[in-house]
Amino acid sequence: MDLALKGLTAVVTGGSSGIGAAIVEAFAREGCHVRFCSRTAEKNAAMIERLAPYGVSVDAATLDVSAPDALDWIRSLGDFDVLVPNVSALSADWDASLQLDVSATVDLIECATETLKRSAHPAITYVGSKAATFATPGLEAYGAAKAAMVHYMKSLSQRLGPSGVRVNVVAPGDTLFAGGMWDRIRGHDPVLYERTRTGNPMQRFAAPEEVARAVVFLSSPAASFVNGAHLLVDGGATTHVHG
Repeated sequence: MDLALKGLTAVVTGGSSGIGAAIVEAFAREGCHVRFCSRTAEKNAAMIERLAPYGVSVDAATLDVSAPDALDWIRSLGDFDVLVPNVSALSADWDASLQLDVSATVDLIECATETLKRSAHPAITYVGSKAATFATPGLEAYGAAKAAMVHYMKSLSQRLGPSGVRVNVVAPGDTLFAGGMWDRIRGHDPVLYERTRTGNPMQRFAAPEEVARAVVFLSSPAASFVNGAHLLVDGGATTHVHG
C-alpha cells in the first residue's frame, strides 16, 4: 500500500531512541521528511546518520519539550504536515507527569495547529499508553495523565475536524528495546519481566517498529477518514472492551 507520505514533512518529539526513533525511521522509509527533537545531542547525531540512506530531509533539535524554547522550535520549522507528540515522563510523580505528559504536550500541540491547518494532509497522532485504560496502582500519575490526554485528543478531533486536521491516538502496550524500561526490568526483576511477557496473549513484548508502523499509517493520507481513534497496539494484553 502506498501511504502517500512521500514529500510530506513529519515532526516527532522524543525521536532519538526507542519508539520515537522507530517512528522517525518509519516516516523516512516512506519518503517523508522528518524533524525531531530529543534532549541528547549525541543521540540526535546518531539518528541523523541512521536516516542518511533514505534520502529525505532531516533536522534534529536538542531540547526539553517542557522548556519554553520548545514552542520556539515548533514555530521555527515552517510548514509541516504531521505532528507526533511522543514524549512522556513515564513517572509516578504527579508534578512530572502533569507538566510533561499534559501541560507541555498540550502547549506544543496547540502551538502547531495553525501550521497544520495549512497542510493538504494534516494529522496529529499522539503516542499514548495502554495504561490510560485501566487502574495503575503505584503509577496513578502516569495512568491519569495518559487518560487525560486521550480525552483531550478526542475533544481535539472534534474541534479540528472541520479544518481537515485529523487527530488520533496510538497506545502502545509493553514494548521492549535496548535501554528501555523493560530492558532494565529484565536485568533487575526477571520474574516480573517473564510474568509480563507470558501474560500477553502473544507471549511477547512489542517491538518499537510495530508501534511505529501503526503511528505512520494513522498519520498518513491512506488513513484519511480515521479521526478520533484510540488504537491499542498491545498484543491483546487489555481484555476489556474499549468504548
